[in-house]
Amino acid sequence: MKHPAACIQCGDCVEVCPVEKVGGHAIVTFLADPDAADYSVWLCTICWRCHQVCPTGVDIYGLMMERRRHEAAPGGYQTAFERVLRSGLALPISQEELDQVRAAWGLEPVELPPADLVHILLHKSPSE
Repeated sequence: MKHPAACIQCGDCVEVCPVEKVGGHAIVTFLADPDAADYSVWLCTICWRCHQVCPTGVDIYGLMMERRRHEAAPGGYQTAFERVLRSGLALPISQEELDQVRAAWGLEPVELPPADLVHILLHKSPSE
């Protein structure tokens, strides 16, 4: 894994980043301009385009994930994480709705995990 210091600030990552194209600023902004204050590792779509174009092989994905481990996720993200663990979907869905959707697609019914299990998975510290 190449360290961000290997970045030559060519801006290629910014040019291919879908977040940057729609006006957001992901960590690639930071790499291209270390003085940039307006960026968020949580905006990254993990498309890997930045990796594909980086001429020096900086591990931008690794950098993003490392920063995410040390920053609290925005509130809406935490809610989406909980929903994904509960149902596999980021949007809210009841057991009845899930059963209907799965049936419409010819899939077997599944039971959603209990909410307390989801809470434990997301909030229990590694040392516990």
